[in-house]
Amino acid sequence: MKMITGIYNTNVDEKGRFLLPSRMRQALQSQELVVLPGLDENHLMLMTPSYFEDRFSQAVLSSDSAMFDRGKRSLIRRLIAPAVYIEMDSAGRLNVPSALREKYSITTKSEITLVGTGYYVEIWNTAVYEKALEEDTSSLADLAEGLKGE
Repeated sequence: MKMITGIYNTNVDEKGRFLLPSRMRQALQSQELVVLPGLDENHLMLMTPSYFEDRFSQAVLSSDSAMFDRGKRSLIRRLIAPAVYIEMDSAGRLNVPSALREKYSITTKSEITLVGTGYYVEIWNTAVYEKALEEDTSSLADLAEGLKGE
């Protein structure tokens, strides 16, 4: 799978659909995708079923005893359980279920920002995304410092 990059603004239509930019469609290389809550709890994530099943969910369900760990059970309920498999239509549009969209202020006729983050796409209400960027005062150097030793 190619790296998914870029930041795109698009609109949600009256039926709750939005167009996935062609570069993101090409990088994802899948008509079926998985949408689930974002880790920062203010956006959604979109990824291929293979990435969701083979890498993402395995990180959460990494041990046979995950069901006996209270924190992992909560994480499973909040990340894995609400995940929904969706199909892209022939025009490249996606229709995220309304319950997920509404929880993250992605309403019909609203503007959204799609952020390519390497292996998945973040789906943000544009105003929420811009506010999150303003509130993040971390410098790139500070953030990159955390990568040393990995």
